Amino acid sequence: MTSFIILSVALALLATALLVSFALTVSRLRIELPADNPEAWLASRGRPAGEPPRDRPLVVCAGDSITHGAVSVNWVDMLKSRLPEADFVNAGVNSELAWNLYQRVDPIVELSPDCVIVLIGTNDANATLGMKKALGYMATQRLPEIPSSQFYRESLTLIVRRLKAGTRAAIAIASIPPIGEDSGHYAWLRSEEYALIAKETAFAEGCAYLPLRERMVAYLQGAPRKKAITLEDFLRAGSQAHWDRTMFGKTWDEISARNGFHLLIDGIHLNTHGATIMADLVERFIHDRLRAARSGGASADGA
Repeated sequence: MTSFIILSVALALLATALLVSFALTVSRLRIELPADNPEAWLASRGRPAGEPPRDRPLVVCAGDSITHGAVSVNWVDMLKSRLPEADFVNAGVNSELAWNLYQRVDPIVELSPDCVIVLIGTNDANATLGMKKALGYMATQRLPEIPSSQFYRESLTLIVRRLKAGTRAAIAIASIPPIGEDSGHYAWLRSEEYALIAKETAFAEGCAYLPLRERMVAYLQGAPRKKAITLEDFLRAGSQAHWDRTMFGKTWDEISARNGFHLLIDGIHLNTHGATIMADLVERFIHDRLRAARSGGASADGA
């Protein structure tokens, strides 16, 4: 009996230690900046010499967790391996909205990049899917107003105009991915609305447009139907994904398949297929814009 009690206590302590370790890991992932973020770059290397176009171009990828790559397949790292002749700075921060990105755009401007890729808006859209979500985002992200489509449009426009005023960078805005893969769900339709705002902003401000959502939707239309988890399970699925990744070494693609997705992991973040679509679009944009800048001519759009 005594040995059984001792064993039970030991198992309980072990379980508690694992849970605490996991909680600390998740908390760190949520607040930790990418190692190659703009502030770290400036602190270690200073402002790059010269102005665009450079022989070794500097590309800043700005956004939220989908760009950060700690809880999503990292498309910025894909580009680093594809384009070793360029330098990449990761300005993605987990959970942020467009307004938050605007608050930290100055270090990006200070870098005087050759190209800036902006992929932001998934949290803006997600924050409108119920008052509880809206209040949660307002509290954690210290937003000055309730999230809305107009707030997103204004914030995205401010980001672009600040970049245009302070840099000579070629700027590309990407449409946000779908939320979930059910084309009849209101979350999908809401993310479609925000993707359209990104497209409209790109054209209104004279930026390149990267049709990420359109490419993902086209892929899904040709893929066999799956029974994926529902929106109500996305938050739980995200936590479970962290657990499986951290504690059991599961890949993002294994977790994605278990949840029934083609391009997403937990209904929000990108698996390898989804991240590859984004990396393909950005790689083409970089090649086109740098070629045009060096030749002094016009370049093709990002579509």
